Amino acid sequence: MFFVEEFEVLTATGGAEALEIFASQPDLALIITDQRMPGMSGVTLLSTIYAINPDPVRIILTAYADFHDISEAINQGHIFQYLQKPWQVNELQLILQQGVSQYRLRQENNALIRQLDEKNQLLLAANRQLALDLTLQQGLEQERREVEIKMLSQAKLASLGEIATGIAHEINQPLTYISIILQATERDITKGKVNLDELLDEMKESSRQVQRITKIISHLRTFGRADSGERIELALPKVMDDTLILYRQKIVINSITLTITKAPGLPLISGNPTQLEQVFINLLQNAFDVLAGAKDPAIHVDFTSQDGQLITTFADNGSGLADGVAEKIFEPFFTTKPTGKGTGLGLSIVYGIVTDHGGTIECLSHPGEGCRFIISLPAITQCCPTAD
Repeated sequence: MFFVEEFEVLTATGGAEALEIFASQPDLALIITDQRMPGMSGVTLLSTIYAINPDPVRIILTAYADFHDISEAINQGHIFQYLQKPWQVNELQLILQQGVSQYRLRQENNALIRQLDEKNQLLLAANRQLALDLTLQQGLEQERREVEIKMLSQAKLASLGEIATGIAHEINQPLTYISIILQATERDITKGKVNLDELLDEMKESSRQVQRITKIISHLRTFGRADSGERIELALPKVMDDTLILYRQKIVINSITLTITKAPGLPLISGNPTQLEQVFINLLQNAFDVLAGAKDPAIHVDFTSQDGQLITTFADNGSGLADGVAEKIFEPFFTTKPTGKGTGLGLSIVYGIVTDHGGTIECLSHPGEGCRFIISLPAITQCCPTAD
C-alpha cells in the first residue's frame, strides 16, 4: 500500500463502507475515491460527505475524461483535485501533501474564526455591560447632582438665616432716614416753612435710599431663587460685590477690616453666579467663625490672572489650622468647630462648586498664620472692565 509511511490511511471497498468509516472518523483530513464504483459513484460519495462535513479535502480518481463526470465532481462533490488514471506515485503524493496542508490551513482558519467569534461575543457582552454601567453611572451622576442642588439650596437658606439680622439692619437704616425726612417735610408743610431747594435735595437722597433697599431686596430674590445651573460670562469680582450686598453689615458689626484688590484687565469666566456667590458666602462665614474674638480681624480678597486662569486669593488673619488639617478641610462632614457648631459641609460645597466649574481650590494654613484659600478658574476672555 502506498503512502502509509507518511500518512495514516484507512481503506474501503465501496461508498457505503466509506461512509461508515467517515461516520466513525469525522476528523479525516483527505478523502480520495474512484469515480466509478459499484453501488455509488465517487461524486455521490463526496457530495454526501460534503453535506455532513465540508472540511475534508476531496479527490477523485478516474480512468475516463468525461466532461459530465468532471462537471458533477466540481459542482456536487466540491473536489480539490480531479486526477486521471494512470496516476504517478510522485504526482499523487504531492497532491496528497497539498490536500493535507490545505485541510490543516482550513482547520486553523476555522479555529481562528471560532476564536474571533468568541472574542466578538465577549466584546458584545462587555459592550452590554458597559452600557449598563454607563446608565448606572448617569443615574448616579444625576442623583449626585440632585443631592448637590439640595445641599446648595439648604446652604443658601442657612446663609440667609445667618445674615437676616444684618439685612434687616441694612434695610432699616435707609427706611429710618426716609421716615425722618417725611416727618420733617410734613412738619415744614404744616408750618408753611418749606424750603424747596432743601426739599429737593432730601427727595434725591430719599430716592437713593429707596434704590439701596430695592437693590438689596432684588438680590435677595435672585439669591433665593431655585438654581437652574445656567452659566453665563461673568466678572468674578462683581460676584464678590454682590455677595457683600448681603454681608457688608455683618462685616461692620464684627469690626472686620475687609480689603479687596483687583488687578487691571481681569478676564471673564463662564460660571453660575448664584453658585459662585455661595462660594464667597461660605468662605466669609468660615472667616467670621475663625475671626470671632480675634484682635484686629481682617479679610483680604485678591483677584489676579495668570496663564489663562483667574486666580482669587481669600485670606484671613485668624489663628490658622493645625498641621495636617488643611489637607482634610474640603472633605464632607469634616469640621474643626465644636460639636453642634457646624455641619462640615460648607467647604465641601465650595470644593464641589469650584471643581464643577473646571477649577481648583487649595487651603494654605499654619498655626498662628491665618488661612489662605486660592481658587483658580479657567478664563474665557483676555480681559474685562474692572468691577467696581
